[in-house]
Amino acid sequence: MYIWGFSSCPNSAKLQDVPIGILTHAENYSIIHIVENWSHKIRRYNIDSKGNKVKVLRIFLMALAFISPQIHAKDDSNLSVKAKGNEPAMVSIPGKNYEIGKYEVTQGEWRAVMGNNPSYFSNCGDTCPVEKVSWNDAQEFIKKLNAKTGKQYRLPTETEWEYACYGGSKTEYCGGNNLDAVAWYNKNSNNKTHPAGQKQANGYGLYDMSGNVWEWTNDCHSGNCEERVVRGGSWSLYPKVARAASRSRIVSTGRNFNFGFRLARTLP
Repeated sequence: MYIWGFSSCPNSAKLQDVPIGILTHAENYSIIHIVENWSHKIRRYNIDSKGNKVKVLRIFLMALAFISPQIHAKDDSNLSVKAKGNEPAMVSIPGKNYEIGKYEVTQGEWRAVMGNNPSYFSNCGDTCPVEKVSWNDAQEFIKKLNAKTGKQYRLPTETEWEYACYGGSKTEYCGGNNLDAVAWYNKNSNNKTHPAGQKQANGYGLYDMSGNVWEWTNDCHSGNCEERVVRGGSWSLYPKVARAASRSRIVSTGRNFNFGFRLARTLP
């Protein structure tokens, strides 16, 4: 379920001082994305101790908030994500010098490297995407995976991610124009993530690049490396965010049940 939440600052604050894009949590809900250009000023009146009206300027920041339900996800661990030993399944992108993960990094892959599972939907099973991981967490995973495998995995650049997403064909979503066929999003996800590879792959054989979990890329947002670009939308978000061309920014320290990632590697 979605609500429009907001935070406000008194008239003594300046609009430029308000930290837009900061991931915020409260007991019953999580702010998952600050919508840009929704900051605005409203004048209202308060009543002081003498009964006089006092004009107050408040700055409101609107944000889309997802109320966290108490979800008991089903274990769908019968799906086998094929990989070589401890190495993730990768797909070489035609005509390019890199390969990218066939699936989003799964909870089983994360546990094998990190020894834990941070996911909100941990009952979903080892083949579900790992989530509640920040950009910084992904870097730590990659560092340990590289030490374990002797290879140089990394996050994809935004350009690499988008090229791979289209799969050789300019479609509205990653893999086609029918969102239900290619993605888990707010209308079909039943408020949870799902095992990797259950939806239709794109033209390069990549799964879940639209929906399931938002994917971190390596790119800073407009030169600000405290924020990173995420792509693909997630199980809780609406169709517009799942579009192949849609992009968003999140602080690199942000953890949320919408955020996961897939790997990339420059080919030797």
